Amino acid sequence: MKLYKQKIKAVVAYSVYCIDLLKLAISGKEKKFTTGSINRAIVLLAVPMVLELVMESLFVCVNLFFVSRLGANAISIAGATESVITFAYSVAIGLSVSASSIISRRIGEKKPKTAGLTAMQVIYTGLAISLVISIVSCVFYSEILQWMGLTTDLINEGSLFCKLMFGSTLFIIVRIAINGIFRGSGDAAMAMRTLWLSNGINIALCPILIFGWGPVPAFGLTGAALATAIARIAGVAYQSWYLLKGKTIITIGKSQLLLVPAIIKKIVKQATGGTLQYMIPASSWMFMIKIVSHFGANALAGYIIAQRVASVATMPAWGIGNAAGVLTGQNLGARQPERAVQTVWKAGSVNMGFLILVAVCWLFAARPIVSLFSNVPEVITYSIMYIQFISMAYILLGYTMVISRSLNAAGDIKQVSLLYILMFYITQLPLAWLLGIVLNLGPKGIFIAILISELVLAIACITVFRKGKWKQIKV
Repeated sequence: MKLYKQKIKAVVAYSVYCIDLLKLAISGKEKKFTTGSINRAIVLLAVPMVLELVMESLFVCVNLFFVSRLGANAISIAGATESVITFAYSVAIGLSVSASSIISRRIGEKKPKTAGLTAMQVIYTGLAISLVISIVSCVFYSEILQWMGLTTDLINEGSLFCKLMFGSTLFIIVRIAINGIFRGSGDAAMAMRTLWLSNGINIALCPILIFGWGPVPAFGLTGAALATAIARIAGVAYQSWYLLKGKTIITIGKSQLLLVPAIIKKIVKQATGGTLQYMIPASSWMFMIKIVSHFGANALAGYIIAQRVASVATMPAWGIGNAAGVLTGQNLGARQPERAVQTVWKAGSVNMGFLILVAVCWLFAARPIVSLFSNVPEVITYSIMYIQFISMAYILLGYTMVISRSLNAAGDIKQVSLLYILMFYITQLPLAWLLGIVLNLGPKGIFIAILISELVLAIACITVFRKGKWKQIKV
């Protein structure tokens, strides 16, 4: 009886500890992770990053659900536009990777003023680049979508939607770059709150502006773009307020507001590598849409829906990968490379377990979830087929996510870029064209090619990481 009571007390104590740890993670009060338990550090950083991407997942699902109510044309217009914007996101992600990598090192070295100076140079660079991208994409949107394979009628139908989406790209690039600053400083909770605010506004406004409510007229597809633009502006406004209030671990005073060309040069150099790295999968997706569109509108709609819902399911795993990346950067800055190695393997194991669970859930959930977005039997069939194939890669994909983020944080951005080239341009696209079109296997052949390329990337990532050359890179 005494032993039983002791076990009960131990369970209660552990439960209280876990709840307190989750509260601490969400509050973001702790920002130094180079000492103490590795598991605790992973939880404190991963929880807000996972919650951040859970909101992103919810937003993608809700947005896709409402847009799908407008018909196949709306899905095609939104899907093609998003693929182009994803390509533009590469610049933002490149800046985010650079910011996170450099600032996490400075925090590990206990240099908050230098970290603040770097943060401001990231913001200046992001503003300049995003302004150019927004203007160019707005002016040449018709030519861009025409190249993507959309008909003139579809382009005309989605004209205002495209202009609004491309124009507001300025704010999403800045938001992503600033969130990279927060993550690098260990303030993952702030990045989480920004995304929750921005996407929460988007989710609330989407049905109102698309279908109309009370005095608000129904804007249709244009309403989705209006909701997105308003939400992006709100996100950047919130980030700016937080930085100006001086609530971060980094120091931003008058001396940090100066324009420092030497730091900008370093940021641009790293960001260029990160941008090119993420342009590889983004551009690959554009080419993949062209290959899949060869088999008709239903195959394309099925692929777009499945790709979206499958990526939504894996977003929490990317959160764990991001956490491992920040911890890698901070531990290298604190001259603790072996602690960084332990962090990566532990985070990879957690990710693998999570994704195996997702794969099992897909066995039962694929059809009902896909059916929420389309009632066309052929579209549903293609969507389920894609999900079944990509689920097979989940056993190794968890390690890919963690290792790629950790290599980036270590400054080995070029190596990750080469790995992506191996996956997308040497393996996935040629194989998709060969199996799908040349050998006439159709969409099934394309999905087999995607599965093979994911496995190739996972094995290559693990091999590169085990060699350990990333430990010696200076940032």
